[in-house]
Amino acid sequence: MVCDCCGATYTLINKSRYGCSAARNKGNAICTNRATIEREEVEARVLGGLKDRLMHPDLVAVFVEEYRRAWNDAQAGQMAARAKTERDLAQVERKIAGILSAIEDGMYEPSMKTRMEELKVEKARLSSGLAETPEPPALRLHPRLADHYCWMSLRTDPALSPRSDPPGYYVFWFMT
Repeated sequence: MVCDCCGATYTLINKSRYGCSAARNKGNAICTNRATIEREEVEARVLGGLKDRLMHPDLVAVFVEEYRRAWNDAQAGQMAARAKTERDLAQVERKIAGILSAIEDGMYEPSMKTRMEELKVEKARLSSGLAETPEPPALRLHPRLADHYCWMSLRTDPALSPRSDPPGYYVFWFMT
């Protein structure tokens, strides 16, 4: 907050009132504005601005939708990478099984030993990669998350909303 007369900041001049710091500390030579405002009034205006502007349902809905989109894109990327690693591992295991089957059928060649070692190294690499990256959670965000967020944020701050939850609210929330 700034003083309209001199541009100095408003500060707490006592426990419950804000006033021009220049008028208080430097006197009438700098600023003659002796108007003060109650701390509670400032807090009410700030909280009202937050409630009306930042918590506007349209803004929250846009934020939640963008968050959902980013979350789903990130999860899809992680799931696709993990699925590719799983497919590659399955393919390596099939190749190892094929070589073992050929050896069992009496079709051993010295080059098969080298190829088997390469496949074992590849299998170990893929397996450790899967072990190090846990499976992403199958989390879906509720379609009414924006409504729930608005309700909960207003509900948790008594200065924003002194109301209590409507009867059956949580049952409705979890059932929808």
